[in-house]
Amino acid sequence: MLCKISSRRIAIFCSVIMMVVVSACEKKASKPPYNLSQDTRTCISIPYEEFGGVKVIPVKLNGITMNMIYDTGCSGINLSLNELQTLCKNGKLDQNDILGSSYSRIADGSIVEDGTINIKKIEIGDEDGLVLENVQASVALNQRAPILLGNAVLDELASVEVDNVEKTINFYKK
Repeated sequence: MLCKISSRRIAIFCSVIMMVVVSACEKKASKPPYNLSQDTRTCISIPYEEFGGVKVIPVKLNGITMNMIYDTGCSGINLSLNELQTLCKNGKLDQNDILGSSYSRIADGSIVEDGTINIKKIEIGDEDGLVLENVQASVALNQRAPILLGNAVLDELASVEVDNVEKTINFYKK
């Protein structure tokens, strides 16, 4: 029964994507989802690991832990259908979180249609890391797309420094 529910939710999601066409140029939120000025620390440091030349950091999406690639070339958060299915199977995404579709320019320069979802809670790093709420994410319409945490989200948080010696990504207050 659980597989049928997940498959049905994915089918609904794909139907919404095909019916809704949203402009690729979206207005940025008027305020960032996380306000470092309320945090007493001057720096929030998130450790990363390197795999195949990319920096990977632990992230929880609605409570589900995933390792995401820190990608300065990506404009936001990008997931594949596989991660969407994981969130649905675990009851961490509901119909109200499916927002429609959008367009993205990928690394080869082509433009592709993606699904758009709302992630209620993103936890970057461990319990002392960053917590963001109600962040939009793109969902690539394939199972093999990489899980990316990109600049548009990180730019809203703080100044960012990658420390390749200590293997940390450091967020400083603006």
